[in-house]
Amino acid sequence: MSDRQLHSLGVFCGFAAGAWLGAAEAPTKLVITGFSPFLISLGMVAGVFVARWTIPMALKGTGFVLLDIREKPHLIIWAILAGALWAVANTLTVFAIRDVGLSVAFPLWNTNSLIGLLWGWLLFGELRGAGRNQSVRVVAGAAAIVLGACLLAFATASAPALRQQAAANGIAAALGAGVLWGTMYIPYRKAYISGMNPLSFITIFTFGELGTVLLLAISFEGGGHRLASEIARVRPGLFWLFLGGFCWVIGDLFQNYAVKYIGIGRGIPLSNTNQLWGLAWGALVFGETSGTRILPSALARNDPTLLAKSDPPPPLVG
Repeated sequence: MSDRQLHSLGVFCGFAAGAWLGAAEAPTKLVITGFSPFLISLGMVAGVFVARWTIPMALKGTGFVLLDIREKPHLIIWAILAGALWAVANTLTVFAIRDVGLSVAFPLWNTNSLIGLLWGWLLFGELRGAGRNQSVRVVAGAAAIVLGACLLAFATASAPALRQQAAANGIAAALGAGVLWGTMYIPYRKAYISGMNPLSFITIFTFGELGTVLLLAISFEGGGHRLASEIARVRPGLFWLFLGGFCWVIGDLFQNYAVKYIGIGRGIPLSNTNQLWGLAWGALVFGETSGTRILPSALARNDPTLLAKSDPPPPLVG
């Protein structure tokens, strides 16, 4: 394929990633039922783990993936590191969704586009050979996404779902996730410029993310026995968490190819159009901007159709 065709393919992959990643986070709204964010994150990552092994194997076969890994064993540690960063960031997003909702959290953690742009320029020289006009377009596009994130967060800051302390904690969690996700793409890019196939990379990636989130869940949930009892309690919602994990993997595959073909500085801002999907899910499905919310009991019964008016909270400070 020509350079122009590869660039167009990368742009398409970036937008496709945004659509799938936006849908993937919707099941984590189960956190409003009172389940621990660590447990919600573990359920989603379990679905991610299964999907990351089945989808690459179905597309390329076991032999291709294992051969690619054996040829580049020095990149395994980078894949595991990226998975660990992802697991911590994903857990922070669940806290953010619990405290400020999808419509606010999505734009805030998508500030990872600026972090990715910074690392792409600093470590990989992605824009150093580009012309002035091209560099201005890339930087302006990333800045526009961050500006849009701030505007979306401001526009929904008075929604009834927010409380003063919870809002502060949720915003901090979303921004922390953005920093970790923006940094996570350093191992991604290093692996790809070294020749590892994205399908092989994310297969190893799963061990880093599942191991990290399992460690977090055991540490903060009071041990393995209590964690097992909590998993049994959340069983009615596990299917949706697994489904969210599968959707995330599909989105991440598109995002991987976007990073491969057009780099961190361009690929991540395009995939961050997921904030528009997050806003749509939060507003149209969960009623975050209209003064309605889904009853926790309805979610526990996998019945997302029951809505209730929420009590107005005290106004936010500042």
